[in-house]
Amino acid sequence: MKEKAVQKVQFRDRLIEWAQQSLGTKFDNLNNTQRSRQMIRYFVLEVLEKLLPGLVPDDEGELDGCIVDGAGDGGADLLYRTDEGQVLLIQAKYRGNDVPETAESVGRFCDLLERLYLASQGKQQSLNKDILEIAGQIDWEADSFRLYFITTGKTGKSVQDRVDQGLTNIIDIPDLVETRSEFRYLDYSGLNQELREALSSADFANKPIRIQMIPDTKKRPWCHFEGDDRELYVGEVSGGVLANILQEHKASLFTMNIRDYVGDTKTNQRIIYTALNDPANFEYFNNGVTAVAAKITPDPSTNTLECERMSIINGAQTVRSLLAATKKKSNLKYKPLDDVKVLMRLMSFSYPAEIPFVGEVTRYNNTQNAIKIADFRSNDEVQKDLARRFGGLNLSGKTYEYKNKRSTKKRNTIAITLEEFTKTVFAYSFGPDDMFGGTSKLFDVSLTGLYRRVFESPDILLTEQQFNLLSGTYFACDFVKQIWENRRRSLRLEKKTMHPALERKGLIFFTIGELQRRSYTKEGLNLDQDLAKLSKPNGWLAIPDSKPKMALASAFEIASKILIQQYDASQKKDSSFKHRNWFREPNTLDDLRSGTDLALEFGALAKLWS
Repeated sequence: MKEKAVQKVQFRDRLIEWAQQSLGTKFDNLNNTQRSRQMIRYFVLEVLEKLLPGLVPDDEGELDGCIVDGAGDGGADLLYRTDEGQVLLIQAKYRGNDVPETAESVGRFCDLLERLYLASQGKQQSLNKDILEIAGQIDWEADSFRLYFITTGKTGKSVQDRVDQGLTNIIDIPDLVETRSEFRYLDYSGLNQELREALSSADFANKPIRIQMIPDTKKRPWCHFEGDDRELYVGEVSGGVLANILQEHKASLFTMNIRDYVGDTKTNQRIIYTALNDPANFEYFNNGVTAVAAKITPDPSTNTLECERMSIINGAQTVRSLLAATKKKSNLKYKPLDDVKVLMRLMSFSYPAEIPFVGEVTRYNNTQNAIKIADFRSNDEVQKDLARRFGGLNLSGKTYEYKNKRSTKKRNTIAITLEEFTKTVFAYSFGPDDMFGGTSKLFDVSLTGLYRRVFESPDILLTEQQFNLLSGTYFACDFVKQIWENRRRSLRLEKKTMHPALERKGLIFFTIGELQRRSYTKEGLNLDQDLAKLSKPNGWLAIPDSKPKMALASAFEIASKILIQQYDASQKKDSSFKHRNWFREPNTLDDLRSGTDLALEFGALAKLWS
């Protein structure tokens, strides 16, 4: 998208267009709650997912489950906690043209962390059950928090004054607000800017980027190494220069990152603190920045490197934190970071032929939990093969799109992400990955990892039989997920909530898998053969009341009863029972296996096919 076109984009206009396409109705027909809900979904899916993808749920069903607006929401419309301990909170206010935001609404949001903390201590019973449950899962001593107040309204002085006051401190946890929380207030103008940055994040900067390097004591601005296929420049650059480059080029500076970094707020604060208070040691404490460019033109007379198609592939957190430091309200001596030195490596690469090479550089250079571990598997032969094979499938005319790499979803397609697919198949077959070491273990390709339990030979193309079994298993679980989502939606309309045992779909997939595995084994039948038949979605998903649909719906009901029974029994038996631990302890799987055996004593399970 060209720069001028991006500059003209308006958040409200795009939101209205997107919501009308999603819902099939005019935006004017929606009530205020529905408009705010669509505003959150659009902001998460079209803005945050592109700028900070590791912070938001990959699964839209999971995203819907995180939207908690309504009575007793405590001032949060969305509350989500990642497995890595980052908590995202969003309050959305859809205002009409020229309607101002209110200081009262902003103030209530700024008090949110205090209310949630009190709720976790059992002191805020007025909050609804969903909020109380999520608040109880937060690790208040270690988690990081990102809070967004988004509004299409305009900002007056009283609102700005309240924004400047910031978040309310929690007396019991003095470091939470100062070092582990980030508060963003985005009004009509701020949302426009944020959306434009998200739209430009997929493209390189539209003009060359000039980097002024710092000469050493012998007046050499860089070391230059030239190999057979590429050249490499290594040198020092000031923190102020990097901050200015990010300020000008924004997210386009990270285009070639496999996935942009969602930094740990504590780490961000340490980077900012060092830059402002101990610049002499910054270079020794920090890993530096690695970047690639399709063309590098040196100019020794000005100590500059002019770069075309440049992208930072390691060090996004450092650069973003340096820019934040320049904006931090402080009278500290070293602003605007001219005394901060950062080690920089800049290498040439051939675009687009060497995109896989850039991925390898990123992987070997990355020493923090910066990029989703699943993204490192995006170039596996098996993942590229899945993308090709799913591209040949459709459901009622809609083509499947297997997203082994981060990209914008194509129109009129059914998207399946690499992470969602792998987690789903593993959960059905073995249990949620949380019970075996989590996402990092699931995408660990070594012999001690879990990845090869799903994809036996990651560097070899799948056989037709292997693809049919994997895709059939996924399609079965995806249909179950639809049942689960519809059930949850119906309960919400009745102002009810699902039993806590049914909160996470991974355990539902596993329990259904156990029911089917044990039932088929008892009758001497081949489950894999039946699952493989589900790989042709038009043969059953497009048919109302098909036999596989009926069988899976029946299995969902039985599995739900098993999960509820085992959850209630565990809670009653264990006085120290903790909800979130029940979803992580391997013993839960043993209990569910016992439950499935008992359920099958009352009769055989409906088969997927006759």
